[in-house]
Parts: sequence; C-alpha cells; structure tokens
Amino acid sequence: MRLIGLCGKSGSGKSVFAGICGEKGIVVIDCDKVYAELVSSPGECLEEIKKEFGEGSVKDGALNREYVAGIVFSDKKKLESLNAITHKHILARLCELVSGLPEESKVLFDAPTLFESGLYMQCELIVSVIAPEKECLKRITERDRISVDKAKARLASQKSDEFLIANSDVVIYNDADLGSFVSACEQTAADICGGIL
Repeated sequence: MRLIGLCGKSGSGKSVFAGICGEKGIVVIDCDKVYAELVSSPGECLEEIKKEFGEGSVKDGALNREYVAGIVFSDKKKLESLNAITHKHILARLCELVSGLPEESKVLFDAPTLFESGLYMQCELIVSVIAPEKECLKRITERDRISVDKAKARLASQKSDEFLIANSDVVIYNDADLGSFVSACEQTAADICGGIL
C-alpha cells in the first residue's frame, strides 16, 4: 500500500488535484470530512472535548463550534489541547479506513493539517499545491462567504508556502491559467499511478 499526503493552503486548489487522483483510481480520503464526522455525532472524541472544555462545548450531540472557537482562538494552549484530542482520533480513524483497503491500493490523504497532526510521518510521498495568496483569498472569500480579514487570518494560521515547499517531495504550482494547473495535476497523478513517483 502506498500512502501519499496532500497539503497546501486553503484555496490553493488541492481539491482539483485530489479529484484528478480519484478519477485515476487513487483512493482519496478527505481528512476534513473525517474530522467533521468525528465531531458531529457522540463518541470518544466528543467526550474528551467535553471533558477538556466543559458541557457547553457539545450541543445536541455534536461539537458546539462557536463555543469552542471562542475559547481556542484567543488561547494558544487551549487550541493545542483541542488539536491533540482531534488529531489523535483522526489518525485512529484513518488507520481504520486504510486497514479495510486492498494491499495494492494507493491512498491520498487530503489533509490541511498533514504536518501538525503527524500524519506526514506515515506518508512516503508528500505533494503540495502552492498558489499566490491573493488567489487563495479570492477563492476562500467567494467559496466560504467570509470577509477578507477572516480569510487572511485563516491563511496566516496555516503552514507557510516556504515550509510546504521545503518539506514536500512534489510541488504543483497553481499560478498560471487553469489549463496549465490541471495538466500539471494530471501529470503528477499519472506519475504516481505509473510508479514514477
């Protein structure tokens, strides 16, 4: 089995590459979706969050995002505590998902917190998608309907392009026209499938 990590800033175009990989038969696991599932129904993850952040952190059997956000975004230590809980449960769930796949599978983890969670240590290939910040801002504000300031704060909280470039095996640049970017994504996916990467 081949485990591949995909990262890049919000709005960089990761989902385009992930979609192309999926079309070529690579198993794509969206780590954001795994996280959303873990915190949207009762279970060990929510119990640990409730123990750490109090009864108000869980509402109607799901994470009370507004309440928890109000605590963690003004307190770095609390954010680290939340991440320690969620990353542990995400990694455990990913192990479950992967263990049920055929041995010859190629698996792409679309993981915004690939490095923060430690998931990168399980991957033998790491791919980053890099785009100019102004393009990322434009995509985030349009896609998520948030203000430019909120989008800037989100990008500032993520790993820098310099870090991603230095810690990736393959970098795909999304800084020209869409056609060029898609071609680069298709080439990289083909190289992964063909064993070149």
